[in-house]
Amino acid sequence: MTTSVTQPAPTRASPARGSDHGVIVARPAEGNLRWSILPARERSQALELWRTLERRMEADDAFAGVPLAVSSDWTETWLTHYGAAVPHEFLMLADSRGPVGLSLLTKQTGRGVGPFREKSRHIGTAGENHGESVCVEHNQLLVVPQHRSAFQERLVAHVLQDKSWESFRLDGFAEESAAALQEELPGFERRYRESPYYDLRAARAGGGDVLERLGRSTRQNVRRLLRKYGEIETEWAETTAEAKDVFAELMELHQARWKRIGQPGAFRSRRFRGFQQSLIERSFDDPEGERRVVLFRARHGDATVGCLLLLCDRNRLLDYLSGFADFEAMASPGIVTHVLCMQEALRRGYDAYDFLVGEKRHKANLSTDSSRLVWAAWNRPTLRSRTIGMLRKVKRRWTEIRRGGHSGSTAVPDGMPD
Repeated sequence: MTTSVTQPAPTRASPARGSDHGVIVARPAEGNLRWSILPARERSQALELWRTLERRMEADDAFAGVPLAVSSDWTETWLTHYGAAVPHEFLMLADSRGPVGLSLLTKQTGRGVGPFREKSRHIGTAGENHGESVCVEHNQLLVVPQHRSAFQERLVAHVLQDKSWESFRLDGFAEESAAALQEELPGFERRYRESPYYDLRAARAGGGDVLERLGRSTRQNVRRLLRKYGEIETEWAETTAEAKDVFAELMELHQARWKRIGQPGAFRSRRFRGFQQSLIERSFDDPEGERRVVLFRARHGDATVGCLLLLCDRNRLLDYLSGFADFEAMASPGIVTHVLCMQEALRRGYDAYDFLVGEKRHKANLSTDSSRLVWAAWNRPTLRSRTIGMLRKVKRRWTEIRRGGHSGSTAVPDGMPD
């Protein structure tokens, strides 16, 4: 049974009493808006409200579409595999027509440095255990634009009233969305990462040749590689069976590569592996639904050059997971696979090919533009929090020294798939 409790409008940081006792807490926010907290056990109701908000936003011609990272498809799939392991609740702002803003708020305990274990709060599908993260990128809030300020204000007030955590985190946020949230709570520590992408729409307008927009040396190198390979067969999965077949080989190639260098690989996690499999099934099994996942494979003769799993976010492809042939057996299999996939994506009408964050050389060589993503943390001004922060900086600096002064991807959660 769901309970609704109405209280006088609170001050900015007043507690949302009752949210830890399995009830929905609702109270006036401003004007005709109402603020509610839905506990984890109300997941089904929360997701139905989520889909209602999606339909409302998609009906607005001025809205560019629901971002993948805050879509009900992505969120429900994440909750299916991580919901039991990551404590969470749903925050909602609504008007007389229904929801105008919704967010998943997760709670993480256990990450830290040395003997200190940090308790943190995260917006969206983040806060997983070490080595299991889906590494959300292009994260933001799902909110009707005219109600963004009211939603952010209530979200920050709700987070602040909980005194049990040390750090409030924004993971992989789009820069503009993070900036708006940080205005509500000054003092965030920010780490920016470049997310390079290839502008397919510009290439299409310029004549439809992927290579022509790349640098001269990259063009020459790619053409030389393609001549060396000769005939390459490509596959863009169209059915569930085809997608599962490509994904199975992708996992095999991915794990083999990481094991060769003594690392466990992203698919060591049962939850992570299950999340990807469910996302694929959800995308391909519903012929009327939006295709959220692309599986691509390139083969030369009887051997696979590479496999890609890309996410589709508002007609942009995101380079999420990959598996390539041994670099000693085939020349530059990653570059070759990506270029062929980019050409097919151009033909199919996609707007951009986003390589996401990371320091790999091909991301810079094959991109024409870039956006910035933000990993930000607001830490409570306590002795414990300052100690954890100091130890983390020492650990990060030591990691940089071991890498020869290069910071690598320390801003990104461990276990980031690439």
